[in-house]
Amino acid sequence: MVKRNKILFKNIDWGVVIIYIIMIFFGYMNLYSVSPEKAEKQLIWILFSFVFIFIVFLFKPIHYKHIAPFFFLFTLFLLIGVFFFGKNINGSKSWYVFGPISFQPSELAKISTSLIIAHVMSQENIENNHKALFHIFIILVLPAFLIFLQPDPGSSIVFSSFLLTLYREGLSISFLLYFLFYIFLFVVSLNLSPWIVILLLFIIFIFFFLFKIKKNTSLADLFFYIFLFISFSVFSIFSPFFFQKFFKQHHKDRINILFQNEFDRKYRDNVGYNLLYSKTAIGSGKFFGKGYKKGTVTKGKFVPEQHTDYIFCTVGEEWGFIGSVILIIFYLLFISRIYFLSERQKDVFGRIFGYSVGNIFFIHIIINLGMVMGLFPTIGIVMPFFSYGGSSLWSFTVLLFIFIKMDSSDQTSLI
Repeated sequence: MVKRNKILFKNIDWGVVIIYIIMIFFGYMNLYSVSPEKAEKQLIWILFSFVFIFIVFLFKPIHYKHIAPFFFLFTLFLLIGVFFFGKNINGSKSWYVFGPISFQPSELAKISTSLIIAHVMSQENIENNHKALFHIFIILVLPAFLIFLQPDPGSSIVFSSFLLTLYREGLSISFLLYFLFYIFLFVVSLNLSPWIVILLLFIIFIFFFLFKIKKNTSLADLFFYIFLFISFSVFSIFSPFFFQKFFKQHHKDRINILFQNEFDRKYRDNVGYNLLYSKTAIGSGKFFGKGYKKGTVTKGKFVPEQHTDYIFCTVGEEWGFIGSVILIIFYLLFISRIYFLSERQKDVFGRIFGYSVGNIFFIHIIINLGMVMGLFPTIGIVMPFFSYGGSSLWSFTVLLFIFIKMDSSDQTSLI
């Protein structure tokens, strides 16, 4: 049995595993400081995560490649089923509840989408292949749209991380810039008249036309630029309508607060309360922090969601600027190592899956840090290995160790 286990865990990258264990341990310490009761439950989920690691290593990488389409379809059924059989928690119908156990299918969708994207892209090169690119975008839109309708806009945003994977595999940077510009237009259109936005777009278009378009520009290129201008204009007109129609009031408030102030009387005692005390906790930690379990904001339970979305403010208060920077450095080392391992994969499937894993972690960390500091709206993005919850912990663990299993195997044969 010992010999079997040695073979099972042969050639794994201990660097990323050690960082994972450190993160789990440090995350548990901070959660215990916030809520010992919830930390007890989290400990059980941590122990179960090691069981999942063992199960993940029982399968060969080729098995994950073969089951990817079926696994993806299964998660789509779960995402659809949650509208009929799910339970509404905190304004979102995103959970299946079985007695004391709750399960969020959007977490499973991150794993299945990573696998199916790797499966499809390992068979078709997306560079200058518009048909393959269209298929991949459909794959990405389906789970993201279903999750958005729950409504859980935070989890749906995570699927934008796959655009970074597509970029690594040959997607033009123009697509990323268009995507970012659409987000920028959406935000701007909520605060300015759509006609002012269109006027600004027109000025940008004229400037681009005069200074960037060459004399030998084809008629097709010219029509493409005109199409972009029209699509940007239409998007800016309909953005406020979309925002009012499809966003819940608490989502609207969380976005609006970014352009106003959490100290505003309108937000201070409700939607801005978390952000106000999150910033207070982080700032009060100063350079060296107040010390473990000595945070006054944490002990006073002033931040209602401190055990989940706002767990980082505990780090800021009790461990200070130094502790926060060290944590961020560990995350950067962790993600960098995943990218490094991805780049050395001999098999395309393993490389693409690895980049998807690294990018999911990257988006989660960037948005969560932005949330607690008021740079992003509060949209329910957890901090990997720190935030309370079994579904997220298990999904992050399974994602990571499927890739570690791929890396430890012979990538030429996927065995």
